[in-house]
Amino acid sequence: MRSLGIDGCRAGWIGILREKGGFRWRVAAALDDVLPPQIPRLAFIDMPIGLSNREPRSCDRLARSTLGRQFSSSVFPCPARRALDAANYEEANRLNRAALDAGLSKQSFFLLPKIREVDRWLLTQAKNPKQLREAHPEVAFMAIKGASLTHKKKTQEGFDERLSLLAALDPAAEDLVREIGHATRRKDVAPDDVLDALCLALMPLNGELQSLPTRPPRDEEGLPMAIHFYS
Repeated sequence: MRSLGIDGCRAGWIGILREKGGFRWRVAAALDDVLPPQIPRLAFIDMPIGLSNREPRSCDRLARSTLGRQFSSSVFPCPARRALDAANYEEANRLNRAALDAGLSKQSFFLLPKIREVDRWLLTQAKNPKQLREAHPEVAFMAIKGASLTHKKKTQEGFDERLSLLAALDPAAEDLVREIGHATRRKDVAPDDVLDALCLALMPLNGELQSLPTRPPRDEEGLPMAIHFYS
């Protein structure tokens, strides 16, 4: 079973492909460059897909509720589609408030270039949502564990907790994480970026595909607004 997990990082993107015989991975500035020539049927990215101009996305609300108070802050408010091309934070905040009746956080604003890159890529793929699905690593880790996580991911305890969950799915996970850590610089790819991408690549080993919500609405471009995980 081939599966792909992609996460944003300071260098751009990290993509981890799991296939028969092991893993392949790549770090690149452009999304196109971390996508394999033949994108697997199971391809997941930690970046919003489907952008509403009418109301905040229900998938984000459900993800926060699922994660609980301790981890809900990891789900950033998704911007309105009309805010994507804003020239600066002030304009993006104004456009977002006009569309969703809510301001845009600075964290979400800094993600706009990557959200825009994913959105543009999808809209050139005949709007086929199965080319790439949205996922959230913290939701996926919780589903893999079958319970709430104990530690924040930026701590050593959180790193160890998440890596042990991945190693239980595939014992090669520990060696891969070590390999990527030796081959990349922390200022380009943080340790939790590696775990997040690997989590999305390995989560199909954890059961059946699920989504929040179970019947995703679509945005004005026809893209589904859903966060996927396996349980």
